[in-house]
Amino acid sequence: MKIVRAILHKGEWLLDALKRIGHSMIPSNCILNKTLTGLGATHSEIHSKRSSIIIEPNVPVILGKLDDNENLEAVYAKCTPYNLKKYLQMDIPYKKIITTPESFKKIRKAAEELHINIYKTFFCLFDECEKVTQDIDYRRKISQPIYDFFRFEQKAFVSATPLPMSHPEFERQGFQMVKIEPSFDYKKNLTLIVTNSYYIWLQRVLDSLRDSKHICIFFNVTDGIIELINNLGITDYKVFCSQESVDKLLKRGIVQAHSQIDYPLAKYNFFTCRFYSALDIRIAKHKPDIIILTDHRTANWTIVDPFTEAIQIQGRFRKRGKDDITYNSLTHISTVNPDIRVRSKEEIGNRVERFIATYNLLKKIHDEELDEFKKQAILEDIDNLKYQDLIDERGEINPFSVDNLYNEERVRSYYQSAESLYQAYINTGFFNVEFIDAMNCVGDDDIERLNNTKIQIDQRKLILQLAIRIEEWFMSGKISYEDKEQHLNYFKQQPEGNYVLNAYEKIGKDAIVSAEYKRGLIDRKVREFDKAQANKLRFSENVLKDIKREFPIGVYIPKKDIQQRLQMILQDNGVQYKATQDSIRDYYEVSESNSKELPSFRLNVFKFPMVDFLDAPI
Repeated sequence: MKIVRAILHKGEWLLDALKRIGHSMIPSNCILNKTLTGLGATHSEIHSKRSSIIIEPNVPVILGKLDDNENLEAVYAKCTPYNLKKYLQMDIPYKKIITTPESFKKIRKAAEELHINIYKTFFCLFDECEKVTQDIDYRRKISQPIYDFFRFEQKAFVSATPLPMSHPEFERQGFQMVKIEPSFDYKKNLTLIVTNSYYIWLQRVLDSLRDSKHICIFFNVTDGIIELINNLGITDYKVFCSQESVDKLLKRGIVQAHSQIDYPLAKYNFFTCRFYSALDIRIAKHKPDIIILTDHRTANWTIVDPFTEAIQIQGRFRKRGKDDITYNSLTHISTVNPDIRVRSKEEIGNRVERFIATYNLLKKIHDEELDEFKKQAILEDIDNLKYQDLIDERGEINPFSVDNLYNEERVRSYYQSAESLYQAYINTGFFNVEFIDAMNCVGDDDIERLNNTKIQIDQRKLILQLAIRIEEWFMSGKISYEDKEQHLNYFKQQPEGNYVLNAYEKIGKDAIVSAEYKRGLIDRKVREFDKAQANKLRFSENVLKDIKREFPIGVYIPKKDIQQRLQMILQDNGVQYKATQDSIRDYYEVSESNSKELPSFRLNVFKFPMVDFLDAPI
């Protein structure tokens, strides 16, 4: 895709940069990469001299735009066909409609009934376009307007953080990337804290902000928000989330829950991902302090993409006058998950390719089948395919769903370690990062997780992971031998702890993993190890010396006496091996007397002459 660059100087708006490349409005057939939030893209389209349909990611964004624009027609779930038709019939120079993706079909239907060709008469602007890729896994209808979007003669995608998009229509229709390039240093300061003692560091950050008038916490899980409010004893708060979550919170006693921005802001303000992008949050007298939370203990979907969501979050707050600083501080507190499963691009590509081939084959069989009952059976097979979510409402492969698979794995990969998340923030080019690596060898989160793990197999798995980490930290010099022993002694006191650590010491990680952490299989491997180890140790130097000293050569010794004395030697040397009467043959050439009264062996030659050499005085 061709890239056209437009320079933006400090204090300018989007249109100032576009005019430098010959455009007085947002150009058609482009993906407009604003680079910075708050440049007035939506504002410029609302006031442009053309009729426009603006697609916004969700309702709070739409309601925010309505506050200052009386001529906007908002289309979302509550919009009635009557009001929309009435607006489309109004005699005004330029009509401005703002809609959610899911409600776009209402515009199409109303226009068709009024015989209005919206594809010729309206410019279509798809705002915060990365949301189509990011949200389609749980908002399948977010891409519904795509077929319509590409039918518009005049159209554009726009965002400060667009993601790569593979839809073939972009290339077919000759889209180009218009990239806004600021001529000034626009990097924002961000403190990144990666920890496995989540609550300790969260409390430290909150304590440091005790004088802040407004703390805005972006955390994408309502149960986690409830836990924070209750555990921290917060009373001056507001929660901004979906209406469904509002209802859930109210039932749990969280009374200050809202589905749209409610002013004034409280001391503590919680935002779910519904409010991560597009929305304008007005700053009153006091600037907020922003905290982004990622807690893998609570849910994996609390992860935040440094390249998109983190940039969007800090851009939610609108500047007052000419003041470019819209908040006091920006902090991301995150846990990581070294075991998070991340598929490679090649693996995803192969899986998608296989799915598409299977889907197309079944679809072809379905289309050619004449028997209705068989056709229905084939449809049921199609519905049960692994990647059914990749199919859109027309029965076609949805490129945005495919993009979503790649995008999810990209973001997940950042959360495998503290270093990878830090590097991701550096690579955005948007932040000056103060990095606090607050990972302990064994953190409070590890202890809490172990205490809350009730399934024995999961306990064994977690203890093994911690034991390996302790060993790695000790070997790299991060902890002392005393620290190592202290951690291990603690885990030995836990359920399954002593068992796992003993098994780990004997058979190692790979054997326990291959046993699937099942006690029966682990015990079998331990027994095999003990047997092999005992068989090896019974020929150790000390054992051989003791045996040679114990038994004289050339005299008959009762077999029972030999067995008992040999067993004692093995036992004294810590060798777990059960001696038999014939075990002495492993050490001596013998002659045998099978007297019924007293069966005996005469020991003739010791088989390990090297012991004489080792035993000789120096």
